[in-house]
Amino acid sequence: MENWSQKEIYAEIERIKRFIREFVYEEESVVVPVSGGIDSDVVARLCCKSVGKARVKLFIVIQSEMEEKFLEHASMLSRELDVPLAEIHLEQMNADLMRALEQGDRGGLFRTDILLDQGKAKCSLRSAVISSYQDKGFLIAGTMNKTEKQLGFFLTFGDNLANFKPVAHLYKTQLRELARCLGTAEEVINQEPSAGWWEGQTDLEDLAYWVVNDGPIVIPRDFTEEEIRRVEQIKNELTLDKIDKVLMLKDQGMTAEEIVACVELSKDIISGLLHIVEKSKRLKNREIMVEIGEKDCCITD
Repeated sequence: MENWSQKEIYAEIERIKRFIREFVYEEESVVVPVSGGIDSDVVARLCCKSVGKARVKLFIVIQSEMEEKFLEHASMLSRELDVPLAEIHLEQMNADLMRALEQGDRGGLFRTDILLDQGKAKCSLRSAVISSYQDKGFLIAGTMNKTEKQLGFFLTFGDNLANFKPVAHLYKTQLRELARCLGTAEEVINQEPSAGWWEGQTDLEDLAYWVVNDGPIVIPRDFTEEEIRRVEQIKNELTLDKIDKVLMLKDQGMTAEEIVACVELSKDIISGLLHIVEKSKRLKNREIMVEIGEKDCCITD
């Protein structure tokens, strides 16, 4: 779906709107967890166009070290759509959660001295907000895109939680095309992708660490100076367009060797990205809430 025409982009927007209208019943309302980034901006606009602004609510979780621009973007979106924005203040609660985990589980699994654990705790707290809105009868509109999904760039019981995911089938670069047609501000479209866990944090830097780690960083670890230099090198080579192209070509069945000829990245980086996708299938994209079906039950009267 590269190089979409305007006609194709608008057709895709209409397809997503139909999906939302078919999923959300007439008496139901939707809440969108917004972050000040492009994904949630697009989802909020699509929900308003699909079910009407009167049935849409937005919320943003305010956390420590969050860059001010993200709240400004969320507030701008709220005003433009004329949809209320709830600002949920949870500053420092991630540090409290991580301290409790570190003290309760003394095996070194959780560490307060690592930025990554502190950042992931922020995402875990957002899950509590999502759960609270869902319990009040709202449907949760997920904001995950296909790039994040394939790479495992989410917490399974965090930002993965949603009743429906309108843009999970679109790569990040494809989402940018929709965003422009929907009216998303250029400053939102062009900003460096980030989870907003701490000032200056970017998705490309995180992904570079994952390549060096040969997969998502599950257990806390320290990186050597040589590994950190490698991270910087990888980060400088990576772009969203290159990442999405690697993922698209993989979807088409190409091997790492074949992809090298099509994307200006080293074979080591391409292989690293493909390893991340494979590991994320088990670590992040594994089916959840699995139950024993009645036909599998061996108990009889």
